[in-house]
Formats: sequence, structure tokens, C-alpha cells
Amino acid sequence: MQQIRGFTLIELMIAIALLGIIAALAAPSMANFAIRQRVSSQANELMLSLAFARSEAIKRNAQIRLLPVTNSAEGWKDGWCVGPTSMTNCAHADRLKVFEAKSNVSVSSDDFVGTPLTFNRDGTVFPQEGDFSVTSPKLNANSLDARCINISPQGRPGLMKVTRDAGC
Repeated sequence: MQQIRGFTLIELMIAIALLGIIAALAAPSMANFAIRQRVSSQANELMLSLAFARSEAIKRNAQIRLLPVTNSAEGWKDGWCVGPTSMTNCAHADRLKVFEAKSNVSVSSDDFVGTPLTFNRDGTVFPQEGDFSVTSPKLNANSLDARCINISPQGRPGLMKVTRDAGC
């Protein structure tokens, strides 16, 4: 008589219990990884939009505006759009591109509070140079996972890693 091979119920339950323990240990690490990636992605999109607006201003030989979705003090956290200076909001028909906000990520600027950022035809920025902070309250306070984006007077964006509460 041939013997049937396979797992016993006890062996299967032990394997599932070990898999559950490993998953429980990995879950917090994956959640932290996901929020770090979300912050990094949002900062990269902001860098892209700044470079895009600057290059469009130079290419079109006209002023191009980077505008927050809402005109509140925290308007940048809701997203932003790029378009000509005739654009008064992100629903405007002439907008070139819209950038959406990511959940649990904060984009803020003390320099551009609810105001548009305008790139001149030579690539310089108006009204002034300034900073954007991209962070999340879910980031580790001591790690360099938040981002600070500085816009030079020439309109060139630069990226720097900072701690969650450091600001720019």
C-alpha cells in the first residue's frame, strides 16, 4: 500500500503562525517606507512643476504662473497648476498642467502664502525667491525624510533633505 504524503494540520498551522509573526514585524516598516516614498514623490513633482514652468516661460517668451489650487494660507497642500498669467485658478481653460496633492503629505511655503509664483520670460522668478517645505506628520522626527525646495532668484529649484520639523 502506497503512503500519501503532505502536510499535517499542525505543520500547516505552525507555518501560518510564523508567516503572521513575520508580517506583523514587517508592517510598520512598510508603512514608514510608503510615507517616505509619498513625500519624496510629492517633492519630485513640485521640482518638476517648477522646472516645467520655468522652461515654458523661456520657450514661450512669456510669463508663466505656478498657482496653488486654493488661495488659502495652506493652498499648496491641495495641489497646484501651471499656466499663463491670465489664469486665475486651476480650473481655467488655459492651464498647461495640474499637479495633484498626495494624501498625508503637506506642501507649504512661508514665502508664497496663497499667492502664485510667476516665472518671467528670462527664467527669473517673481515676486521673489523662496522655499517650499514638503513633509508629513507621519515621518520619523529625527530622520532626513522631509524635503526643502529652494527657488533661487534665477528661478532654478534646488532640493535639500531635512528633518520633519526643521522647516526650510
